[in-house]
Amino acid sequence: MHVFLTGVSLALMLSLYGVQAAETDNLPSSEEPLQPIGFFGTVTGDVELGFLLTSGNTDAFAIRANSELVHDLEYFRNRYQLQSLLQKNNVADVNTGERNRVTTASRYAFTGQSNYKLVTGRESIFGRGAYAYDKFGAFRQQASLVAGYGNRIFEKLTNYLDLETGPGFAQQQTAAGERRSGAIWFLAANLDYALFDNSSFRQTLESAVSLDGENSTLLSRSSITAKVADKLSMRFNFVVRYNSRPEGDLRETDSETSASLVYTF
Repeated sequence: MHVFLTGVSLALMLSLYGVQAAETDNLPSSEEPLQPIGFFGTVTGDVELGFLLTSGNTDAFAIRANSELVHDLEYFRNRYQLQSLLQKNNVADVNTGERNRVTTASRYAFTGQSNYKLVTGRESIFGRGAYAYDKFGAFRQQASLVAGYGNRIFEKLTNYLDLETGPGFAQQQTAAGERRSGAIWFLAANLDYALFDNSSFRQTLESAVSLDGENSTLLSRSSITAKVADKLSMRFNFVVRYNSRPEGDLRETDSETSASLVYTF
């Protein structure tokens, strides 16, 4: 599985890199306007919020909150991401029949990344730190530090495709408290593409391949955002998380489908 995961990641990077000449070098300069960046740069981002509330035969409550902030400077591009999910269900005791509220999902994650733009503008070197806590996931905690090379191989108006790769270090803790750590190789692809005037598609792929034969991970986030009014939008998400060596009889793959309201600034 480690060989397969590494092969898929490398194939993705190579195939996407091949579109650079066709998609960017042949574009007229008028189709790639440069946005002015002041001394303090430009700040863009969004806040995403989703709720689930059911009552009757099934009582459950869930809240999902995500946020992304991009700070673009002349020589730096900083990106901060926060994801969280909390779900509680009322579960009946098999002996007494009493209903008790039980937490069935508790997860949050934070990622911070800074890209230093090289002379070409689209190429960069980056540093990245990530931390994730998942009470009911394949691993209780996962953290990583990565440094590497990035290339925005496609950019046209608000559309772009970023590829990033580099070595790093990761540490993971299982539900039983066992800690695993070691060297990783990080690969990522980030695509943002406008489908129509009021809708866009975003795809993120992040892979951390263990170089020590430990757990390797793959994260895929797919979303479609449709504007409702001014800065308010609806977003549909599909997220897949893969761990190659989960603890015990836990499954390797977790998936999540959701719909949320998004405020863009």
